[in-house]
Amino acid sequence: MTGADFSLGDWIIRPQRCSIEHGNEFVRVKPKSMAVLECLARAAGDVVSRNDLFDAVWPGAVVSDDVLTQCVVELRKAFGDSARDAQVIETIPKKGFRLIQALTPVVRKPVTVSTSSLEAGRLRDKKKSWPVIRTLLIGAGATLLAAALFWHQSGLRKAQSSSDSDSTRTIAVLPFVDMSPAHDQGYFADGLSEELINRLTQLEGLQVTGRTSSFYFKGRNDKLRDIGNSLNVSHVLEGSVRKSENQLRITAQLIDVATGFHLWAGKYDRPLTNIFVVQEEIAEAVAKALTIKLGVGGLANVVGGTTNIEAYEELMLANSLARELTADALLKAIEHNRRAIEIDPAYALAWASLAGKYRVAYVAVFGSEQPNNWQQEWEKALAHAISLTPTAQVVLNEIAFKQLDRWQWSNVEQTLNQGAGLTGSADVQTMVTYVDFLVKVGRTKDAVVLMERARRLDPLNPLSAHYLGHTYAMQGRLDVALAEFERGFALDQIVPPLNIEGMVSALSAGDSNLLQRWLQRAIEHKQPGDQDVHETMAELLGNRETALIWLRDTYQKSASTDYYVAIWASYYGETELALKAMRRSPDPWLFWMPLMSETRQLPGFKELVTDIGLVDYWQEFGWGDFCYRVGADGFECK
Repeated sequence: MTGADFSLGDWIIRPQRCSIEHGNEFVRVKPKSMAVLECLARAAGDVVSRNDLFDAVWPGAVVSDDVLTQCVVELRKAFGDSARDAQVIETIPKKGFRLIQALTPVVRKPVTVSTSSLEAGRLRDKKKSWPVIRTLLIGAGATLLAAALFWHQSGLRKAQSSSDSDSTRTIAVLPFVDMSPAHDQGYFADGLSEELINRLTQLEGLQVTGRTSSFYFKGRNDKLRDIGNSLNVSHVLEGSVRKSENQLRITAQLIDVATGFHLWAGKYDRPLTNIFVVQEEIAEAVAKALTIKLGVGGLANVVGGTTNIEAYEELMLANSLARELTADALLKAIEHNRRAIEIDPAYALAWASLAGKYRVAYVAVFGSEQPNNWQQEWEKALAHAISLTPTAQVVLNEIAFKQLDRWQWSNVEQTLNQGAGLTGSADVQTMVTYVDFLVKVGRTKDAVVLMERARRLDPLNPLSAHYLGHTYAMQGRLDVALAEFERGFALDQIVPPLNIEGMVSALSAGDSNLLQRWLQRAIEHKQPGDQDVHETMAELLGNRETALIWLRDTYQKSASTDYYVAIWASYYGETELALKAMRRSPDPWLFWMPLMSETRQLPGFKELVTDIGLVDYWQEFGWGDFCYRVGADGFECK
C-alpha cells in the first residue's frame, strides 16, 4: 500500500503528496509524519510499537522518542485529534500507537481523453492524444490581468465556500461612475470601487465578486438582473463620484438583484481628505443592510496604507495606467507610483505596488533592456515593502513571485503558508499566485480545486480561464480545457498567452478546425518572444522533416524561442531536441503537459528537475502527480 491513496474515516490520505484531505480542505504534513501514518495504516488497526515505527521510518538511524512524538503530534493536529480524546490515532501506553478509524483504499476514476485523429495532412507522424499548454509571462499576467498591483488586504478572509449554506451573502461592487465636470476622474472612481471591494472582502459571511469581473460591466448598460446572473450574486453596490477641486460628492446604492429594490442608499458631500472615512462608512452601511455582524476589527484599518490624499491619488492613477497593458502606459504608471512614494515614503502598499510594476517591466515588457535594470529595481522596491509591512498579503505574494523566479520552491511554501485557508478564501490574487506555484511543482489536483473557486469568485476574469484551462489540460481533460480557453477568449480576445494555450490544446486534440482557429488567433495577437514561430509552423503543417530542420536551426540561433521549440519538437516526436530546449531555458509550467510525457522518460529530465531544486522540494513536502519515489533514494517520472 506504500504510496497509494487511502481513506481513513472521512479523511482521504494521499501519501505521494503528503496531504490529508477532508471535504474541500487539505493539510500537508512532513514526509516522515506521512511515513508514520502509512506504517500505522498497514497495521489496519493493530498496535504498532515505537521500535517498529523507528525501523520502518528511520531504518538504521538513531532517533529519539521525541522525534516520533512530534510526528504523531503533527498528524493529530492535521486530523483535529487529541491524545486525551483520541478519534483517529490512539496511544497504547507502553506499547505504541494504532489507528481507530476504518481504512479503505481510494479507487481513482480513469481519465477520459479525446483521441480523435487528424485528417489527411496530419501534423505529426506518430499519433498523440495528449494536450500541451503553453503560457508566457505567468507572473506578469497575474499582476496585469487580475489588476492586483494595489491590494489593500491585511490577510486571507475565511469565508464560506460555494458549497456552504445559502446564508452566505453575495455582492458585486460595480465601477462607480465619474460624474465630475470634466469627466477626468475615472481613475479616482475606479479606485474608490476597488477600495470598497477590498474592504467588503474582509467581512465574514460575505462573498465579494473579484474586481476584474465587476469591472467587466464598466461603461455598459446591462440590466441589473442580467449582471446578477452573470456574476451569480444576489446584491449589487453601485454609485457615482463627483470630484471638483477639493470637494467630493459620492452617492452609493445597495440593490437587491432579484427585486430591484434599494436596500440602502447614501450621499456624502465631504472634503477630499475625508475619502478614507467615506469608504469606511459605506462598507459599514452595506454590512448593516445585509445584516452582517461586524466582529471586533471586522473592518480594520488598511495595513500599509496612507492618510495622505495626494499619495493615494497618485497610486490610483498609477494602477489605472498599468491596466492599459502597454509599454508606454507602464512607464507612466511607474512614474506616478514613484511620486506616491516621494509624497509618503512610508506608504508600504505603494512600495509593493511599485515592485509589482517593476516585475512586469522585467518579466513581460522590457526584460533586461537598459537604461533601467528592471530586476534590480524590482528587488529594491520589494525590500522597502518588506521593511515596512512584511506580513501584508500583497507583500507576501510579491515575495513568492521573487522566489519562483529563483526556483526557491520550499521558500514559496513557507511564504504562502502552504496555501492554508485558501480553499475558503476570497483572495483571488493569492490563489492565482499559489496555483502558479502548484502547476510548476506538478500538483494538479490542488491547483484545480483553487482555480475552480477563483473562477466562482471572479467568473469574468480571462486569467481564471487561462489558469483553470491549463490545469485541466495537465490532467488530460482536453475537452473541458478547450471549452475554458474559448470562454476566456470570449471575455478578452487580446490575451496572447490564452491564445497560445488554446492553439496547442487544439493541436493536441487533433481537431483541424480548432487548430486553425487558435493558430490564427496566436498569429494576430503576438507576445514578446514569439517572433515568426506561429507563421512558420502554420506554413509547415504536415511537413514534419522540414519543420524539424527549421526547429533545429532556430534552436542553434537563439534561446528566445526555446519554449516553442520544446513544444513542437515533442509534438513531432523529437524528444532529445525538446529536452535540450527545456534544459537551456527551464520553465516548469511546460514540464507536466501530457505532450511532454515521452520527454519526461529521458534520463536527462531527471537531471533537469534535480538541478532546478524540484527533487529537494518533493522530498521535503511530498511528491507531485508526475514524479514518484522509488526505493529509499530513487525516483521516476511519468
